Amino acid sequence: MENRFRPGGGAFLVEEIAPQDVFIPEEFSAEDQLVARTASDFLRKEALPQVERIESGDHDLMAALMRKAGELGLLAADVPEVFGGLGYKHTTSALIAEKLNWQQSFALTHEAHTVIATLPLLYFGNNDQKRRYLPKLASGEWIGSFALSEANSGSDALAMQTKGVLSPDGRHYLLNGVKMWITNTAFAQLFTVFGKVDGKVTAFLVERDFPGVSFGKEEHKLGMHGTSTRRLILENVPVPVENVLEVGKGHYAAFCALNMGRFKLEAGAVGGLKETLAVCARYAQQRKAFGRPIAEFGLIQHKLAEMAARTFALESMVYRLAGYLDRAFEGIDPEAEDAATHYHRASEEYAIECNIVKVIGSETYSAMTDEAIQIHGGYGYTEEFPVARAWRDQRLLRIGEGANEIVRLAIVNTLLRRAKQSRLPLVENGRRLLETSPRTEKTSDPLTILGETAQDARRLALTLLLHGYERFGENLAEEEEIAAAIADTIDSAYAIESVWLRCEKLRRTPRFQSALLSAQVAARDHTDEALAAARYLLASLPDAHTAMPGIAGLIARQERSPVSPMQLRRELAAEKLRELQ
Repeated sequence: MENRFRPGGGAFLVEEIAPQDVFIPEEFSAEDQLVARTASDFLRKEALPQVERIESGDHDLMAALMRKAGELGLLAADVPEVFGGLGYKHTTSALIAEKLNWQQSFALTHEAHTVIATLPLLYFGNNDQKRRYLPKLASGEWIGSFALSEANSGSDALAMQTKGVLSPDGRHYLLNGVKMWITNTAFAQLFTVFGKVDGKVTAFLVERDFPGVSFGKEEHKLGMHGTSTRRLILENVPVPVENVLEVGKGHYAAFCALNMGRFKLEAGAVGGLKETLAVCARYAQQRKAFGRPIAEFGLIQHKLAEMAARTFALESMVYRLAGYLDRAFEGIDPEAEDAATHYHRASEEYAIECNIVKVIGSETYSAMTDEAIQIHGGYGYTEEFPVARAWRDQRLLRIGEGANEIVRLAIVNTLLRRAKQSRLPLVENGRRLLETSPRTEKTSDPLTILGETAQDARRLALTLLLHGYERFGENLAEEEEIAAAIADTIDSAYAIESVWLRCEKLRRTPRFQSALLSAQVAARDHTDEALAAARYLLASLPDAHTAMPGIAGLIARQERSPVSPMQLRRELAAEKLRELQ
């Protein structure tokens, strides 16, 4: 099967992307909206009324909720129909994650089961393994868990100590090790466990009732109180050879699952941010100070506009990526002998974009829930309002599925590796793009300015990346502060381009003006972040003077905006307050 798709991963830096090449959430079908309504109704009718029991760590309740979700098809989105699932598109399954997020303990339980526990089996298992386990996982009859981390190998996952040794009769592997931070341990029946066989990382399908499987006590966590998180202890566990994914390919299974996990967690963050904004808007309209609602105060409006704009940007980025993933996975036969090859290729193609949304999404969620507490004042610091729980729970996202520091370095590393492999014409196309003079004609059209800002942000990121590569070569990521700052400019470029492309696609629709307002505020924010990272690099690398035109271009675009940033935020806040009344 020839699985070609464009634009490829990382291509946004060096190729012109047309609006028709991206998916935007306004394009969801009526069927998609029905699925979203099912997920939303489940959350509000089944999970949210049980918040106190969930937060108290009632794992029997959580298991029952997962079974109920399975009955409604909410665990089956990514499993092909031939293996008992629904085979939804990634855009649709991302929408499910978005709608389930406001109860984050349930959302994490759901993600651990449907993504990182299930996808290694789907992507790299053989058909016998898939037939035995995927229907149970898709229906909720069995709950899954993903066991990768260890006490001394968190971000450095491949340093794991868990080992499997083939028995003399060749019928099973004896598995020994201890896994840390394992979600769903209280009720999972199937654990996807990663260990080494003769030094090669391998994935094992371990059933709960296998001899030698035991668990530690529940971890006392800052947030996600409703999730079950324990150590998984493996003492001479006999794992039948029929339950071993291909020996030596476990790192592929782990990394591909984590790519998809980053994408799904940030799809969830979109939903959490929307709910956070709604809660804050309602509170700001009801809460009075000095004789009037605090929603009338400029600094509260600034915060509400920031939430709205950041949410719009993340939503644009996530569903753009989801559309790319749909294209990447299209046409894969899950029963084919070479299915693993195609699943591997598709799930790692957009690793760069998965990493970008992971960094921006988790840090946006963190900043905005912090602002939500500030809007609520003293009430926000209590358990009387849900923003305290949202703040606690989201904090995990900057650590889980790869710490953001590691993920930033991976963005740069992956770009350089693909350039070396001739998968991405980074140097050639990048230099050609930089040699092309940017547009200098003056315009007051805000959408045109937004598009030019996206181009300037991309030019700036490319300039700094290529300069870093010329100076440090393939060891650029070892200069961690430099590489992380470059990654931040790349992230900002993807964000700004995503909101511009969405607005271009909405140009002749009733939604355009509202989208443009959010996009303008978001673009200014991400531009400021790109400029801050660039200035840090220029101060650290004095010879990086070639970046100055890019910086000058971004500053010029900001100065040419026909509306002041304060006025933009006031208008956006007013619009959101009207919408959420």
